Amino acid sequence: MFLNPKKKIFILILSLGFLGVIATAVAQSPKKAFKTLSKPEKYWVYFHPFRAQKAYRISKSIEKVVDSIAHQNTLGKVKVGNQLDAFKHSFWMWSLAEEIGWRAAKSLGKAHEKGNYQMYLNKELEDGKLPDKASSEMDAFNNQIGITLYKTHKHQQLSKQQRIALVIKAVLQGKTRMLSQTKKGVFLNSKKQIILPKNYIGKWENERHLVPSKSSNIIDDNLLK
Repeated sequence: MFLNPKKKIFILILSLGFLGVIATAVAQSPKKAFKTLSKPEKYWVYFHPFRAQKAYRISKSIEKVVDSIAHQNTLGKVKVGNQLDAFKHSFWMWSLAEEIGWRAAKSLGKAHEKGNYQMYLNKELEDGKLPDKASSEMDAFNNQIGITLYKTHKHQQLSKQQRIALVIKAVLQGKTRMLSQTKKGVFLNSKKQIILPKNYIGKWENERHLVPSKSSNIIDDNLLK
């Protein structure tokens, strides 16, 4: 079915709520909100208008799951760059694959990550932070874990709670990736030395790097010199 441009713009805005756009889009006209999106994201929704509606619904539900896990402190409470962030992307991608197919889900994830570099160039924030190469690679890796989990378990008719438990298990086993950091969220380089904010904020390539998401890789701040 052919959709007129206004309808596609409306669906576009709704579909990308999880990606951080809806927070600002709701206070804007559709035309202004449309301009805030990256080209890769616009292209994805333009070619997947009906899947985009489902993606929006799923994405909003994922936020509730993440908030619940954060409240339980199972994977920490900070949602950026750590175990909880790894869970969010993996479970999001698995849930999308269940609803819109893994290929469409994977292409949406890729569109978002491509848009990260454009956000960096335009000084636009994602989850309150300016994207960089390491965070983008982290999201892409964890998205793929979600796709892999979906393919592995798709014939088992698992409940939502069972899928959540499997993703948490994958995170704790270190199958996903997170940014190397301390328990207080201080980022570390490959030598486990503190990276000063001025050395990574606003820089696409910096010393932040990925490590397996095992809890043992989250360094106690008191152990740092």
